Amino acid sequence: MLVLPEKYYLDHFNEFIAHTEQHSAELLRPEHVNFIHMFKQLEHNAQCMLVRVINRRSEFITCSKLIYGEIAHCQQQIIQLTDQGLLRNVAEWDVPELLHTLNKIQLIELLLAQSIPFKKSAPKAVLLNLVNVLEPKSVLQHPFFADIKVKTFVQQWQYLLFLFFGNLNSALDKFSMRDLGVLKTRNKDKQQGPRFSQLQEAQSAFFFASASAKLAHMNQQALLTLSHDTRILQPPHGSLANEYAANLLYSLGVALFSLDHSRALALWKMSAHQKAQERWIRETYKINKDTAKTALEDILRDPQDDELSLFAFDFYQRKFNQVKLSVRTQRLRDNSRKVFVDEIYKERVEVGVKHHYEAQNEIVEPSNTASMHDKSTHSVAVFRTENRLFRALFGLTFWSLLFNEAERATGSEFDRRPRLVRENRLYIELGEQVETQLALFTQKTNGQSDCQEAVRYLTSIATRYYGQPNGIFRWNSNMLEVLRTFLQHANGEHVANHLRAMAQNYQGLKDGYPDLMIIEHKHLRFEEVKAPGDQLRANQLVSIDALQNAGFDVGVCQVEWRYNPKQSYVVIDVETTGGCKPGHRMTEIGAVKIVDGQVVDSWTSLINPERRIPHFITRLTGISNDMVRDAPLFCEVVDELERFMQNSIFVAHNVNFDYGFFKLEYERLSRTFSMPKLCTVREMRKYYPGSTSYSLGKLTKEYGLSLDNHHRALCDAQAAAELLIMVNEKKQGA
Repeated sequence: MLVLPEKYYLDHFNEFIAHTEQHSAELLRPEHVNFIHMFKQLEHNAQCMLVRVINRRSEFITCSKLIYGEIAHCQQQIIQLTDQGLLRNVAEWDVPELLHTLNKIQLIELLLAQSIPFKKSAPKAVLLNLVNVLEPKSVLQHPFFADIKVKTFVQQWQYLLFLFFGNLNSALDKFSMRDLGVLKTRNKDKQQGPRFSQLQEAQSAFFFASASAKLAHMNQQALLTLSHDTRILQPPHGSLANEYAANLLYSLGVALFSLDHSRALALWKMSAHQKAQERWIRETYKINKDTAKTALEDILRDPQDDELSLFAFDFYQRKFNQVKLSVRTQRLRDNSRKVFVDEIYKERVEVGVKHHYEAQNEIVEPSNTASMHDKSTHSVAVFRTENRLFRALFGLTFWSLLFNEAERATGSEFDRRPRLVRENRLYIELGEQVETQLALFTQKTNGQSDCQEAVRYLTSIATRYYGQPNGIFRWNSNMLEVLRTFLQHANGEHVANHLRAMAQNYQGLKDGYPDLMIIEHKHLRFEEVKAPGDQLRANQLVSIDALQNAGFDVGVCQVEWRYNPKQSYVVIDVETTGGCKPGHRMTEIGAVKIVDGQVVDSWTSLINPERRIPHFITRLTGISNDMVRDAPLFCEVVDELERFMQNSIFVAHNVNFDYGFFKLEYERLSRTFSMPKLCTVREMRKYYPGSTSYSLGKLTKEYGLSLDNHHRALCDAQAAAELLIMVNEKKQGA
């Protein structure tokens, strides 16, 4: 077991500062330089205390809690930090924010000191409202505020962290996770460098990131004030600032929409965020159709974002050309095949389609006139690829360009995404080298194109760099096997075409890829799988179009559920100590197995919940604490119950309740619970519409079913099983 040295945090801080001075010195302003200089001038123990203070997230520090065995004279070090101006006493303007950091006991002490009446049982929010009306000056008179200091360097420190990590969510604890082996980082190499090329870029990105982080905690007045801040109206500098600014303007517009409609529209119009542009056009269309039409035509004339262009085309067609169906709906209708899949795959539809195609791998008998040697196999190989295939192909093909040849490939060892991917600039900066790599896929052997050289290259890169974090794909043991199979059957020109498109616009083509890669009679195709009710998402349509434009065969597979009378169903009911929350447990399980429309078996047991059953639950179910005292624990029946449920569909009335309790119990045992599930409430609504209530009691009464002992598990499971049989009779007759 790895153990960190006693003053690991000081080592990490010094490493952090050294990296900042080496790579980001030109991005520092005087206040940041002064902060680093002040740290270096401190005596060793004071340095240790400062880093301990820094690593506490809150701006407010309770001095009496800063006791560390490895630091000599802790309170003296706090006095030194205060003398140096790194800490200060609490001021009146700190009080509103400071009050939110107090615990309930501290709030009660404040109210008692001010002789304000309150209920001790009141929730913290109520107590906080009472304290908030107090005068800040009187609040500060309470003794425990003398024990609190305020950091004076929060902005400077957050900026330094931002330069290093590129976000405001990371802290120095990542160094500890690295040293403990919990967090894998990239090797330190010469390609690490400053995250920003200019101070203006760093300052711009930091401003928009900071404003975005504060957005969720702002009241209405603060939101309105921010929306008129001239700084958010200035153009952002650099790719990261553009990203943060686009998100800020979109989110701020959403927050303001009900407060100031026109201001929200103005913010959305300025934002480069795809959703912001869509919202602006939709809302503008309601007010001024001509303005919306012009905006749509501008997007279509000069498309900058594939998903936004798709929206613009779709919206324009429906609103101005009277086309009734959306592009995505039309694509599902026109370019899809229908596949019937057993209901057991309802929660794993892609697996169901994969098994459907693999079942076609059967011997085809010859005709009477053919030779017995003409027997053939209908050969189908199916792989679940989704985003994994093309991300791995892209990452391995351009690995050297992204990490070894790109200037400032990463900001630090903690960066997973290379800069050229993050900024979408791979083809812009290294276009010639990209084309050299793409030539690997178009080389010819004996006049025929193949990808053998590409396979050799990808294998060598994977062997050399296996396991290194890269922010593009995840390593796995069968990745190369899938890539080799793909390249063996793919047209090299098509592969090069699509990789070129990814290099030109990785951010637009990093996801949305079809679920399955299918090789049938040596022909390769991709299929996106859609269960009943699913729609093609915009990013899926963009990636499908890109693959088709590259030359690949891509389709959509629409699934319809097929009723299989031989399928086994297990109808479950659980009685519990209360709602489906981590604190509550099962008290009884009832299970009924149905095959071919008949009840073939049942299983039931009381369960010791290892906690008290509330009186109202006992009145409802009849299950008392005495009844379950000697009952088995769930862990003692789980294996037997699992065998009973094997290869079945999990069915219950309001299935998520019962299913949720099973998941919780399995989690307590460090096991995973996963079964296809079916809800008799939903099924009855679909096949027996018109009932005034779909509760188990009302349905059994309406349809004359037995429910003699309601709220006992086996009885309720038997009643739900009768409902399932009714539903399946309807399905079989359909």
